[in-house]
Amino acid sequence: MLHILLLEDDPVDCELIGTTLRKVGIEGNTTRVTNQRAFLDYLDHHHPDLILADYVLPQFDGIAALELAQNHCPEVPFILVSGVLGEEQAIDALKRGATDYVLKQRLERLGPAVQRALREKRIQQERQVVTRALRQTDDLLSAIVDASPVAI
Repeated sequence: MLHILLLEDDPVDCELIGTTLRKVGIEGNTTRVTNQRAFLDYLDHHHPDLILADYVLPQFDGIAALELAQNHCPEVPFILVSGVLGEEQAIDALKRGATDYVLKQRLERLGPAVQRALREKRIQQERQVVTRALRQTDDLLSAIVDASPVAI
């Protein structure tokens, strides 16, 4: 089951985001938080599969949330969903590690952005498994060669 952390203070936007995701078949448990304390508390006790965050919140913003998420769970896709995100802020967020951004005026982009982010996360996890297996095989072969009484 997909676990989505939604950092959003507007209940109407929460409903729109949920509806948009369900329309493209993205279902899961969504936990909504509205402030920094709740965001950190969730990250301290849970591991989301995806983080969707508004860019502007009272006394907290998407960039600060991105930095906190990268410290707690850097492998989790982080998508900014905002109505006021300008081009410079979007580029800055991407440079800082955001996976993507979606304007609330163009929520139809959210489904494909989430699907791409989750696909890239799965591919990255598969690569890590293969890399570990190759490293273990290499270590085993090195140990066999080192232990061999006859030169190979």
